[in-house]
Amino acid sequence: MRTDGHVRNLAGNRRFRHLLAVRLTSQVADGMFQASLALSVFFNPALGEAGDPFRYAAAVALLLGPYSLLGPYVGTVLDRFSRRNLIGGANLVRAALMIVICLTLPGGFNWTWVLCAMLVLAANRFVLAGLAATHPQVVPERDLVTANSLASTLGALAYGLGLATTGIAKLADSDVSYSMLALAAGCGYLASALIVAATFKRNALGPSEDEAADGGLWRGVAATTAGMIAGFRYLGRRRGPALVMAVQGLHRFLYGIVFIVAIALFMGFFWDVESDPTRTTTITWLLVLAILGNVGVLAAAIVTPRATRVWGPRNWVVVLMALCAVVVAALAGTMVPVMFAAAVLLVNIASQGVKITVDTSIQRGVEDAYRGRVFSVNDTVYNVGYLAGLFAAALLVPADGYAPGTLVGVAVSYGLICVGYAYLARDDAPYDAESWSPAAPRTQPRPTTSR
Repeated sequence: MRTDGHVRNLAGNRRFRHLLAVRLTSQVADGMFQASLALSVFFNPALGEAGDPFRYAAAVALLLGPYSLLGPYVGTVLDRFSRRNLIGGANLVRAALMIVICLTLPGGFNWTWVLCAMLVLAANRFVLAGLAATHPQVVPERDLVTANSLASTLGALAYGLGLATTGIAKLADSDVSYSMLALAAGCGYLASALIVAATFKRNALGPSEDEAADGGLWRGVAATTAGMIAGFRYLGRRRGPALVMAVQGLHRFLYGIVFIVAIALFMGFFWDVESDPTRTTTITWLLVLAILGNVGVLAAAIVTPRATRVWGPRNWVVVLMALCAVVVAALAGTMVPVMFAAAVLLVNIASQGVKITVDTSIQRGVEDAYRGRVFSVNDTVYNVGYLAGLFAAALLVPADGYAPGTLVGVAVSYGLICVGYAYLARDDAPYDAESWSPAAPRTQPRPTTSR
């Protein structure tokens, strides 16, 4: 079955188009808000001058940390209450918080806008986990891998559009306030909430009534620990999804290290203070990296569905980890801006390819009653791995970011992940490609604990 046929099926699926509209408006707003926040944290004189890798790591951790800790509780909520109402309500709350941020951000560092920003970004992961968990409610199983590819990729492109719009607006007119940029994001959150409310009924996005967990909110919160233990045990019976989730977590750890190296280099080693005292070139380079990252995401969306059908999802993950090893090794040997631009493109192809595979693995191998919890566990591993990588880099990377030895270590680690996963998953692919792809070879599958 060709990918083009799946795309045509999805294009004719009205419910999928509506769900995609909810995602795109929300993620454009995410890009606009996070770009305005990043520009404010790193380039706003009222907050002081950015100075070292620890500050970069701390800034990201302060904003992403809450979701990493609360993610399992989010999953419990997703499995108990209307996901349509939760997604819409979260975006309404974010739109309201934008007003508070707009009023307090111009005054410099203030715990009011910091707390609001933390809540906005925590809700972002909540919304994305909810949207991913709803795909099986609106898309036939045979189209899931392409639906994941389209949704996550177009969402990432929408996010990149929001980043680019904000960055270009700031470069074109330095007098544009960070508050106005954040307010524009609030309009996007409001639009997303209105779309989901207008196009879906209360229980249209799950969980279904016969599979929803019993009890009210506080009972659900109280039972979360036991529920998460059950979720981990459930993953223990789904070795294929569990292994590929672990690969993604390790990848995010290494990705966090490379991220800090890149930011520190462009803010330090690559910055010529005499020719660029206002850091216009730095902002331009960071904008280019953001655009190339989204091009990589688009490329992964085009390639991944076909690659997983021809090679199988396990082999595709192995190829992507090998690609990361080669790319980071090349960075260590050059340490020039143009190579980092190429690396962003290629590493984001790998990141998105793995993400599509992981999402499909969870959707195909996890019952709906557990799916929200497993997606939240996955998001928590995803974020905790990234945050751990950020702080590991803060300890290893010098202030100017010049750390070829650290990049060599990252490249070797990717190689070990590649070899280790190829061995451990030899009988446990993320999901069984042969059961749904007529193009796959008709060979007898080996016994596996993934099914």
